[in-house]
Formats: sequence, structure tokens, C-alpha cells
Amino acid sequence: MTPEVFEKWTRRVKPEPGDVVFSYETRLGQAALIPDGLNCCLGRRMGLVRADRSRLDPRFFLYTYLSPAFQELLRSRTIPGATVDRLALKDFPSFPLPLPSLEEQKAISGLLGAIDNKIEANSRTNGTISQLAQSLFDEWAKANLVGGSRALIADLEGRSMVEIGDGFRAQSRDFGPDGLPFLRAAQLNGGFDVGSAEMLGAEAVRKAGRKRSMAGDVAFTSKGTVGRFARVESTTPSFIYSPQVCFWRSLDHVAVHPLILFHWMCSRDLLVQIDLVSGQTDMAPYVSLKDQRRMSMPVFPASQHELASVLSPMRELHTSLREQSRTLAALRDLLLPKLMSGAIRVKDAEAMLEEVA
Repeated sequence: MTPEVFEKWTRRVKPEPGDVVFSYETRLGQAALIPDGLNCCLGRRMGLVRADRSRLDPRFFLYTYLSPAFQELLRSRTIPGATVDRLALKDFPSFPLPLPSLEEQKAISGLLGAIDNKIEANSRTNGTISQLAQSLFDEWAKANLVGGSRALIADLEGRSMVEIGDGFRAQSRDFGPDGLPFLRAAQLNGGFDVGSAEMLGAEAVRKAGRKRSMAGDVAFTSKGTVGRFARVESTTPSFIYSPQVCFWRSLDHVAVHPLILFHWMCSRDLLVQIDLVSGQTDMAPYVSLKDQRRMSMPVFPASQHELASVLSPMRELHTSLREQSRTLAALRDLLLPKLMSGAIRVKDAEAMLEEVA
């Protein structure tokens, strides 16, 4: 880099909007742009770059920092022999920095920023949809479930209405390049990050049997950070549950509509039951299958299907926006190195974006 394009490169000043903050120790490679209106201070092991905006667009620098080529450069400059990954902050201005014209920088950052803005807008919309859908369920539950009949989960299993299970206990030899993703608790948080999961080999997938995801399943983390939920949609890629993740599956959709099951599991009714048993040991919080089978669930009346008919289109929109965001993120990651290297022009990238959006 040329130091002239920076006003500051330091860890000793208060961040301002437009500064790029980054970690230079441990969690290397992470960076973010300080947005307008945010009042904050730098944490430990954090530095910032303040660009000379007559020469360097701050968002362009952020995307440069996050690009695969720059991330590889960061790894290559790690100080050898350190107990943790660390970079010498004073050396950063000497790193090579591609520097097209300011106009081209702004065009690139504007395009990539538009993708990120759309992903963020989709996320906000989905948050609103989720809150509204759960509120509709909660109101319905107050009118139809409070004081009504309940059934033990074990009894519902015995009558083949629901199935609950935990994950496949894989061994190191079970993993390979083929097969299906092996979903761990860290990859479940409102959705399923199957892209970062290890692959379970084809033979192990066969042995896993019904521990393979099915559309309509409600998965939740049962160990450690207990109680994160996600619903398997028809568009969710197939995966195998790990032992840290349990699933509840409706087998009788008339008695237990899968979407109503999902919203009930996200309600206080189940969360209270989980809290009562998750801290029974001195180890990490844990909810066993035995504990789950001792829990109870309301007997849902026929009106559940009327509610489901209202919630279903909301869920479909939620899924559609999530899929669009996943596609946009993949496109952004594809375009990022090509735009930075000049292998593709902004106008061509805009045409690709129009096809997705």
C-alpha cells in the first residue's frame, strides 16, 4: 500500500463513520465499516484505517481487505513463533493495494455494497415476518390452547404422531469428500449453514437412516447453547444431524401440522420446559432425548389448519428471501476477486446481478 492514501492507520484513536476497523491479533481477517451514527471505541487487538477520501474509497478498501487475495496476504504475514496469530500493525502500509481510479473504486464498492444492502434488507424483512408469525401463533394459542388437553411427547411418539431423535454418532473414518453435510450445533442458528459443514461419507449416510433431515423437521440445539431452532424447508439441502442437534418430526400432519409444531416449539411453552431440565448437571447445558420425551405438548384443535393456511405464505416468503440472500452472497463472493483483479468489469457484474434480483 502507499501510506499517502491513508489519513490514519492506528489503534489509538476513536473510530469515526467511514473508518475500517479490523483485528490484527487472533481473529485475523475480520473487518467492518463504521456506519453513520455509531458511537464506539476500539477494543483490544483492534486497529482502524481512515482513508484519504480524495484517493481511496473506504468501502472499496473494506472489500479489498475481505477479498481472497488480501486474506491470503494476511495469513502470509503472520508473525512466526507467536502464541496467537498476530500481525505487526506498523507493517500494514507496506502491504500491496490495488488502486484503480477513485471513480472505478466507487463503482465496485457501490455494486458490492448494493448486494450487501439487499441481503441486509432481506434479513430485516425476515425478522419482521418471523415476529409477526410468532405473534399470530401466540394469540391463537391463548384462545385455543390455554387450559386445554395436553399429551406427553412419549405418548405422541407411541401413537406415531411425532418422532423425535438426536444425531448420528459419526467417527473420523466416516467423513469423506462425498455424501451429505454433517450439521453441528454451531451451524444451526435460525437456518442451516450446510456450506461450512464437514461431509459425511455415503456409507455413513446410509447408516444414519432417519437421522437425515426431512422437510418440515424442527431442529434445535440440545447441548451447549440450548434452544436455537430452525425449520427444514423443502428448499433446504439435505444433511445429517450431529449428536448436538435434535429434531422433532410430525408423522401425522392432521393431528400435528408441521408449521404449527415449529411455532409451538419456538413458544414459551416449550422453552420453559427446556429451561427446567437443561441445567441439571454440572457440565454444559444439555437436554437428553429422555428429558424431551417427558415433556408435554398441547393437543392441537382442528383450527390449527386454519392458522397454518395463514402462516404458510408468510413462511414461503421468508424462505424465498433467505434463498435469494444465499444466492446474492454467493454471487458477491464470486464477483469480489474478479472485480478487484479487473477480470470482470462493473457493467458486466451489474448485468449478472439483475438476473438474480
